[in-house]
Amino acid sequence: MREDITALSAKFVNMHFVNEKYHKNHSQLIHRHDDVLELLYIMQGDGQYIVNGKAYLVQPGNLIICNAGVMHGEAPYLKHCAESYCLVLKDLYLPELPPNTLSKPSDTPVYFFTEDRAEVEHILLALYAQHAHSTEAYTVCNLLANALLNIIYAKIVSRQKTGALAQKNDEEFIQSIIQFLDEHYQEPISLQELGKEFHISPSYLSHIFKTEIGLPPIKYLMNRKIGESQNLLMNTSLPISDISDSLGFNDSGHFSRTFKKYIGITPSEYRQYFRNSK
Repeated sequence: MREDITALSAKFVNMHFVNEKYHKNHSQLIHRHDDVLELLYIMQGDGQYIVNGKAYLVQPGNLIICNAGVMHGEAPYLKHCAESYCLVLKDLYLPELPPNTLSKPSDTPVYFFTEDRAEVEHILLALYAQHAHSTEAYTVCNLLANALLNIIYAKIVSRQKTGALAQKNDEEFIQSIIQFLDEHYQEPISLQELGKEFHISPSYLSHIFKTEIGLPPIKYLMNRKIGESQNLLMNTSLPISDISDSLGFNDSGHFSRTFKKYIGITPSEYRQYFRNSK
């Protein structure tokens, strides 16, 4: 049973069903909206989403909070595999937060719905059906949107209340792991080596890291490598083999295959695209 909390109220603006077809026709990379809140729920498939400069691996049951003024979107050329619903709201006001902001900047923007996943999806599907098939259903859409908003807010409040101290300790611990990975991303690091470095079970380390960040530590490490390679490909003339070596890949072939797996095209194609666009 949920603890009673102050009910939130916002205005329904729009809703989109985002799949591969929609993505091709409305492709947006990193962007922001200064006057609305976006809530993106992953229904099927998986992918990578960037919020405020951090990459998160998303999967079914994940909800991503994109507050007003926060940069968000998909990485360049990353293949769109997920099916999601994007709910747009405005006129949301919470104490001590800017307008159209649902969570604090320090909070992880990705939330996980498991036992309460069905009710969230029922509301989303009903809301989309009303919005898609009737131009006179604003009142119903607004009620459904606010019901979903309050379910999400209850989850945010629950996370804050039930584990404030533990969460703080976990966040400090996770930040130390992130710092280590950011400093050693050029080296080959295994989950077992991470566990040994931080004197903790590798499986538990992976669990708490994914809970806070949205993707496992080795996936974070690989995203860090690929992100740095994108920067080098765009902004330097270093040979691809040198970039591969500098990032700790076994050989340039392994680097090229991994890069294409994450980005959708080869490193040379990626570099050529940005040279042509200048």
